[in-house]
Amino acid sequence: MNRAGEDGVVMTGRQRRYFSGGFIFFLVLLFVLLLIAPLPALPVSSIQPVQDNGIGPDTHLPFLSPVSGEIRIGVLASRGEEIAHMEWDPTADYLSGKLAPYHFTIIPLNFQEVMPAVQNRSVSFIVVNPSVYTALEYYGLAQRIATLQVPGDPDPIPVFGGVIFTRSDNSDIRTIEDLKGKRVAAVDPTSLGGWHAAFMEIQEKGLVPERDFAELNFTGTHDAAVLAVINGYADAGTARSTQLERMAKEGRVDLSQIRVINDQSMEYRWYPYRISTRMYPEWPFAAVSGTNLTLSKAVSVALLMMDADDPAALAARSAGWAIPQDHSSVHELLRALHLPPYEDYGKPTIEEVVRHFWLTILAILGGIAILASLLVNVWYTKQELTRALMQGQEQERMMKTLISNLPGFVYRCANDRNWTMMFISGGCRQLTGYEPEDFIGNNTLSYNDIIHPDYRDDIWDIWQKKLQMNDYFEGEYPIITRNGETRWVWERGRGIFGNDGTILFLEGFISDITDRKQMDEALRESYQKIRLLTGLTRHDILNQLTSMQLCHDLARESENVEECMTFVDRASAIGKRIEATIGFTREYEAFGIAGSGWQQIFLAIESAKTELSPGEVIIENLVPSDLTIYADPIIRKVFTTLLDNAIRHGRTITRIRFSAREESGSMILICEDDGVGIPEEEKARIFQRGYGAHTGIGLFLSREILSITGLEIRETGIPGEGARFEIWVPSGKWRRTGDLHS
Repeated sequence: MNRAGEDGVVMTGRQRRYFSGGFIFFLVLLFVLLLIAPLPALPVSSIQPVQDNGIGPDTHLPFLSPVSGEIRIGVLASRGEEIAHMEWDPTADYLSGKLAPYHFTIIPLNFQEVMPAVQNRSVSFIVVNPSVYTALEYYGLAQRIATLQVPGDPDPIPVFGGVIFTRSDNSDIRTIEDLKGKRVAAVDPTSLGGWHAAFMEIQEKGLVPERDFAELNFTGTHDAAVLAVINGYADAGTARSTQLERMAKEGRVDLSQIRVINDQSMEYRWYPYRISTRMYPEWPFAAVSGTNLTLSKAVSVALLMMDADDPAALAARSAGWAIPQDHSSVHELLRALHLPPYEDYGKPTIEEVVRHFWLTILAILGGIAILASLLVNVWYTKQELTRALMQGQEQERMMKTLISNLPGFVYRCANDRNWTMMFISGGCRQLTGYEPEDFIGNNTLSYNDIIHPDYRDDIWDIWQKKLQMNDYFEGEYPIITRNGETRWVWERGRGIFGNDGTILFLEGFISDITDRKQMDEALRESYQKIRLLTGLTRHDILNQLTSMQLCHDLARESENVEECMTFVDRASAIGKRIEATIGFTREYEAFGIAGSGWQQIFLAIESAKTELSPGEVIIENLVPSDLTIYADPIIRKVFTTLLDNAIRHGRTITRIRFSAREESGSMILICEDDGVGIPEEEKARIFQRGYGAHTGIGLFLSREILSITGLEIRETGIPGEGARFEIWVPSGKWRRTGDLHS
């Protein structure tokens, strides 16, 4: 019999029993938790890493004395003590010379000697790999003051990683997964480049070295790890990036004997060394806790001032030092691998959990108890079954809505040359311009029909290789939309296999990455322009300063006042040209952000003439005033270079003429003079980087400036009759302003 409670809710006897049972269960849990967790809850922010474990610095030790004397620098001898002295003694000599009367000494340390040396302060500074340093930093034992740089192209690089490799004749190992059951050589359990970086990639592929490797041997040095693979004592190995190139340069290995596994060279195209892993900050130069702050600052400044070609930098196989790099990526790496000092990361004790989160645990358990009571009642209600059915229908609707709103489309297709679609979501309409029904069963066309013809065979081949390895396919390629537009897409998918191993169909997702591709191209162009502007400005000013210095020297040596004033006037004129060059850089403070545009060539040539002193040489500008070409504004410096080279090297030159002519839809800009011309044997070299002397920014930079927007330059003059430079502007990259009004 039912009756209404005071709140108006009608409850059956069975329901009251369930609610009463759940409430009693909740009270029992509350009582137990109050017994085992009587302490008040602490805020989450109060939980800090436990560092008071005897590893941290001894605060009773005094600061190292700032007076003159021997300063010891501990260096991790990852390649052995002899090589450590050979590579780092010049750095100690460099610091001794810069910071006299201090005398710096290198102390080679193996991996096991680093921590005791720093704890005992038997060294004032330490140079170690980033993993070892991160542990020192965590315990407050050291503070980085500079980061090593390795030679790059064109700029030094303050990052490195690991390289996983095998012998080139070992056909059994092609991927990281192939390391299963193999003998692997690494450097040391605390080496970042020699083990940790590779360990991260291996772990992400699902391999556990202790379980999946036949052997894992730590050789103690990078050289030993490489030679273990070369000599057949190990099937594969790992070392820091730059190690293979370094040993090859020393004549100790032949790179043709080595094949890189998990090659990341396409991911890091700017990195000139073999690489298999993500990148991390290079070796830090750190001050040991307690080292005099004034001395640390002086050492930091001296290191940052070291030139890339200094003997100390060359001996260390480096390109000098950079400001201290961020080590958060190394902390994250060690946390992910649960390596010191994060070996217990994410593993709180039961006592800590209860002490800090007892109220949260109590609330969760109480909620579970209440939920259990509710679920028991739901079990006996037909209404809840109906609601569950409705929820299932709602989830299905939500899934369809989610798929239709994705920035791309999901698909299921057959593994055939046409990629015959079985299902394709509505997102294909926005991306391709076609309806989903057009692709189903190749009703109107197949998906392969819209893939750019240059990529169809490659995509098929890569898919088949991935299916053979039961691996994901992931790639980028262009498609041609219904309106004829070319768009770039990113696809990720995999094969679905039956119980007998046959391929049932393929499933995946395709999204539009055209905007990202365009952004990548814009960034590439911006970087190229910034590099060119820096180069041309530096070359211009250095050449002008050399001339100014020569005038000053001649004026100083001259005893004739009138002749002396002539040299002074020349130096003053050169100063004005330097001022004009600097003014040009002010016009491009946002260079790399402002894009290319339509440039009026007549005005650009007139502006270039103002930067030179032609003397008696006549400069004729016969280019139509309404001719514009699509180029970067810096094209003015191309005309400056052509004028400067003609005046400097023309010898018998009396006239320079600029003109233009149309040819087969292209526009040809011509700069010709009546000087001595360029010998045939030199024409192929004049556009090479660094060719010639006193050539301003050089014809090499001129060619690079023009190539930004697809323009080309060539020399077609006749030796003895004069030089003739032709700038080829393709169709679509030039126009006459009068055409805009017609």
